[in-house]
Amino acid sequence: MWGMRLLLALLLAATIYVASLVLFPVEHIVVMGNQHLKTEEILARTQLYAGEPWLWIRSDRLQGLRRDPWVAEARLEKPRVGEVRLILREREPFLPLADGNALATDGTVLPGGAPMAKGPRVEGEGPLPVQDLLALARAYPEATRLRYTPAGFWVETPQGVAFAPEAQLLIKYAQAGVPKGRVYLYSWGVSVSP
Repeated sequence: MWGMRLLLALLLAATIYVASLVLFPVEHIVVMGNQHLKTEEILARTQLYAGEPWLWIRSDRLQGLRRDPWVAEARLEKPRVGEVRLILREREPFLPLADGNALATDGTVLPGGAPMAKGPRVEGEGPLPVQDLLALARAYPEATRLRYTPAGFWVETPQGVAFAPEAQLLIKYAQAGVPKGRVYLYSWGVSVSP
């Protein structure tokens, strides 16, 4: 008796699935908010295609796309029967790095983003001090280059160059204005030369 019920339940489920393919296929897929990533690439990663059963599309298909450093947010909507809308918010490149990548405003490294980044060029040696660089770029919007080494940080502007062994000293100095000439900041004082 249970075997017959199970068989009927499986037959009913298969009938509903096949009916959903025929009655409610995906007819239209809209991708919104992408600037860097190509629509075809997004659809391939999410495996969204026209003709799929609209009822069975779930947002778990976005997991692979959400791991992409360019994608800050991704969500899936089904506004009408047969239509799927994929809405993205991409990260914006902020600081161009010497290796061709860029730092986004949230500190994420964006592969190949340097040409699109509008902030000062970043060069340096050693581990990338992400938060310090972001803070310096915000404190010195007119900066043309930021450098870092184990010895400290340099901020270059059209008017001059400032150095400090710690980024926080440079950030405090930014309140006094743009460095003119060569400025060396230390915890015990400031040295200025033309």
